[in-house]
Amino acid sequence: MTLSLKPASEYSISFLADLMTRGFEGYFVPIHITEAVMITMLRRDGIDLSSSRVLVKDEEPIGIGFIARRGWTSRLAAMGIVSNSRSGGAGTWAMQNLIEEAKARGEKEMVLEVIEQNTAGVKLYEKVGFQKIRRLVGYKLENPQADSAHDLEEIDIRDLARQVTYHGIKDLPWQLSGTTIMQHTPPSRAFRLNDAYCLISNPDATDISISSVLVKARSRGAGLSGVLLRSLFAKYPNKIWHVSPIYPEEMGFIFEQVGMMPETLSQWQMSLTL
Repeated sequence: MTLSLKPASEYSISFLADLMTRGFEGYFVPIHITEAVMITMLRRDGIDLSSSRVLVKDEEPIGIGFIARRGWTSRLAAMGIVSNSRSGGAGTWAMQNLIEEAKARGEKEMVLEVIEQNTAGVKLYEKVGFQKIRRLVGYKLENPQADSAHDLEEIDIRDLARQVTYHGIKDLPWQLSGTTIMQHTPPSRAFRLNDAYCLISNPDATDISISSVLVKARSRGAGLSGVLLRSLFAKYPNKIWHVSPIYPEEMGFIFEQVGMMPETLSQWQMSLTL
């Protein structure tokens, strides 16, 4: 068996989308990545295709590792290997090489998120040196009943991103950082209620994702986040509200106070000092 890594930039977007889809078959959360979804992912997450790699075994592409880069930090944005090639150490070999390439680029840290219940994946990342930073959690609520709709001010998503960068907690996961939030565009929408801010996905859809919640430090502890969320529930009734498991566990109270229920799957935020 001969393993090699090739730059993802040598392949078409449609090929990479298909390979990623096959790499997550039978996973905890099987995914179907279209070309359009892939393009959005590349833009929002800052993925560098020239540093991302396609894993090749005996000339056949069997997996992919997407690398996002910002400053001196890189992130393993996604890694998947087709089901019939997951044994034999291919994943460990690929990760070791991706880490060495990050060092060669002069980066100081590599980060990632992995589903906590994916014990094999957690063990792999710990084996190559990653350490757990915090648990990340998600929530869901169907058709919440909300009577009060306070006056919400719709704001530019860029303005919310600036607030998150300045007022957000330290070491937010990559997807919650102000830099990532800055890349969201309509039909996503951002709202403000006094010192509380929120970003949601397309409110015209049946399912709405809460992509960012922030309360400025001076106003924390006053319940503003709950008032803001309940106002959104009232403004957009009869929806299913989702919180992806990318929120630090210490932020969970924001969603629990409005009746949202924890999702089954959680993640570990992990880091490796290079």
